[in-house]
Amino acid sequence: MTKKIQAKANLIGVLFLSTLLFSCDFTPRFHKRILLAQEYLTQHDYDNAINQYKMILRDNPSDDIKVKINYQLGEILSLNLGKNKEALTYYLIVKTLTEDPLWLIKTEERIADINFSFLRDYKSSSESYLKLTNFKPRLKRFDFYEYRLSRSYMGKKNYDKAEEVLKKIRSNPNSEYNVRSYYELGMINFEKKKWKYAIAFWKEYIKRETRRDNIIQTRFLMANAYETMENLKTAYNIYYSILGEYPNTEVIQNRLNSIYTRRVARKR
Repeated sequence: MTKKIQAKANLIGVLFLSTLLFSCDFTPRFHKRILLAQEYLTQHDYDNAINQYKMILRDNPSDDIKVKINYQLGEILSLNLGKNKEALTYYLIVKTLTEDPLWLIKTEERIADINFSFLRDYKSSSESYLKLTNFKPRLKRFDFYEYRLSRSYMGKKNYDKAEEVLKKIRSNPNSEYNVRSYYELGMINFEKKKWKYAIAFWKEYIKRETRRDNIIQTRFLMANAYETMENLKTAYNIYYSILGEYPNTEVIQNRLNSIYTRRVARKR
């Protein structure tokens, strides 16, 4: 974990505890344990902080307190300790304890992100992102959830469903991921071995993309598709055009050498 993420996680923990202290009616015993847990968190002593929370849960506090503590246990395990699978168990408990939309949304977001980013459990992440996109009224981060839903479908190789979602994003010029949808549609067709369709989508993507590094990566994929179709001249020209800009110069040079050899062999 980077220092920046670590610091953010610690700040979240301290702010969470401050909110917990002022929003709940604690007995002196609970209050003391919460303060002690806060002290352990500021000292990065996460094991003892976790133990303090578990002691409170063993005393069977109200559901409101259980929700906050189980959520915080998930945060510590995930953000501070990288124990994402264990963290999931606590987030899932939160969902059984409350019907408060704010808690359910926050918890579903964390479950979705852990499954998508860390556990690569795309079936579970797609289920979570589908719930978030279907929430009424539409949530502020709807565009992000919709994009992650398409990526989750792609992750489990359900390309038809992914394509369906991406076409919705493409048809919405106001979507935050409208431009990116062209790239992902190209990737789907690439995976389906529909090289011409993939190239067509990537050309449209490049027309709209402003980041040079993304354009270079996409041109590399286009060259790969042309090479696969045995259009060696076009592939060679595209590889050559990004020589010196693509992060791995050796890879480009090897592709150029390989194509050159194949073209020479054709002329014999």
